Order: sequence, then C-alpha cells, then structure tokens
Amino acid sequence: MEDRRSTSRAAAVKQRTAIIAGERVEIAWSDTANAIEATVGGRTYKLETRKLGSGVYWFGWNGRSVEVAVTEREPGWEVSIHGQRVAVEFADSGKAPRRHSSADSKGVAEVRAPMPGKIVRVLLEEGDAVEPQQGVVVMEAMKMQNEIRSPKGGRVRELKVKAGDAVNLGDLIARVE
Repeated sequence: MEDRRSTSRAAAVKQRTAIIAGERVEIAWSDTANAIEATVGGRTYKLETRKLGSGVYWFGWNGRSVEVAVTEREPGWEVSIHGQRVAVEFADSGKAPRRHSSADSKGVAEVRAPMPGKIVRVLLEEGDAVEPQQGVVVMEAMKMQNEIRSPKGGRVRELKVKAGDAVNLGDLIARVE
C-alpha cells in the first residue's frame, strides 16, 4: 500500500472531531482544487467539488449531484442540503477554526438563500441598521417559514428580493456592511 504522505501530489490529511446535528463524528479528509476524499464515521467518500459562489458548493459523488450552502452561525456552521439544515460544529480544542465575531467583522457580508424557496416577508429595507443574527427576510421552503438572518451587524447596503420572489439555493438576498 502506497504511503500518501510520501507522494508530493497528495494533499495533507486533516483530522477533526465534529458535532453534526448533535452527534459526535470523527472526520479525516484531504482535498485538492476540485476533489475531496473524506472518511466520516469510518466510511470513505471521494467527492468532486466546485465552489459556485460565496458559501455555495457543488459536490458530485457516485453519479449524484448536490448543491450545498454553508452559513456561519454561532457556535459553528449551518449546512443546507436539499432544503434540510444541519448544524455543524468542530469540537477539537487543539486547533479551533479561525472565527470572526459577527458583530465586529469588517467589510461586506452577503446574506444568501440557504435553500430554494419563496420570500414571504421582507423585514428590513436598504439603509436600515441591522444587528448580528437579526432577521432580514422570512422565506418559505417545504411548507415551513424560516427567518433568514444577517451574519453581522451594520447597515443593509443592498436588498435583492421582495415579497413573492422565488429564490434558489445560494441566491443573493442582501448585502450588509
């Protein structure tokens, strides 16, 4: 068996303990520009990958194709797959992921649709002040209404939707600065 560490083309293997939907899971992975090989809970997966936009990814595996939206949420991330939201947090204390306080972060944050759906209510207007985790719009998906929140405090600089608009996974809803 070939030792992957001795091959210059192979990516370094990273290992973490994650809490996925409340369940503790051991994960090991290596990645390149367009592929990930991951072992999750003892099962190995080889995925083709593409970044589609800010926090939106495409994965291909075993003839299947899926788009995934990843949104930073306290204390980890929210991963949306096929309209289902899954909370993900890394539990390792050794090398915690680099995180920014959403209230202090600089620059522009994009608020994107975590799944396909319909905007039923717009809660803020362009120019309005917004607090971290404050609702920007209410979106209906799979007969459930979800408040889509700002990841940081600031001002709504751009609002790209109105009530009644249909949105797809990863569509831009607003920009907060």
